[in-house]
Amino acid sequence: MEHEATRPKAFLIDLDGTLYFKGKPYPGAIETVNYLREKDYQLRFLTNTTAKTPKMLHAQMHGLGFDIHENEIFNATYACLLYLRSRVGIGCHFMVDDAVKAYFKEIPSDDEAPDFVVVGDYGERFDFHALNHAFRLLMNGAELIALQKGLYWFSSEGMFLDCGAFVTLLESAADKTAKVMGKPSETFFRLALDDLQLSPSEVIVVGDDITSDIVGARTMEMRSILVKTGKFKPNQLENLITEPTWVLESISELRQLF
Repeated sequence: MEHEATRPKAFLIDLDGTLYFKGKPYPGAIETVNYLREKDYQLRFLTNTTAKTPKMLHAQMHGLGFDIHENEIFNATYACLLYLRSRVGIGCHFMVDDAVKAYFKEIPSDDEAPDFVVVGDYGERFDFHALNHAFRLLMNGAELIALQKGLYWFSSEGMFLDCGAFVTLLESAADKTAKVMGKPSETFFRLALDDLQLSPSEVIVVGDDITSDIVGARTMEMRSILVKTGKFKPNQLENLITEPTWVLESISELRQLF
């Protein structure tokens, strides 16, 4: 049992690859969330999923059996909306799913001379025409916003390229650096910390992705737990790009730590 002096007050927990995978909860994941609630830890769920709004994610997680509240879910789409709201008088070219574009309805859309090109989950619409149009907008002065920079994701059908692969293409072609809204950006983690009203030392990040979850935690000087599920690969422990505080076989082992 962790010493009381270092006992956290909250956990920032990843969703896909940590709590569930390919549409199914991991064994013990639902029970772990319930356990943390019973122990009065504050919980926030941070995900780079950009094809869904927080409301849609809440419905999905509720359907899987998780006791998660909508206001506890922070995704890159929500972080981007907050950022764009703070930029008065801007227009955006959105490369996002239609449901997510509706989520941005208060932000003016401009497909000819925007201030920002916003790239999220666009699926099969990431074709040459769409990418070349975005490239031209960037070359004409627009800035690039990436909802997240994950390179691939898993579904029941197998692996798929994620929006980060196309963001990287646009960055290279247009010689631009994208402003990243999701993990591991400091902006994203700060959003959750501000909502919790806690300091980084009081919060632990839990996730399966070293490059987003663990790197983000280290950037914010938070402790972290890497779970060996989802995107985790055993060889990542041989050449760690950053050191997690703990490594667990799965999130179900979290109950043994705290």
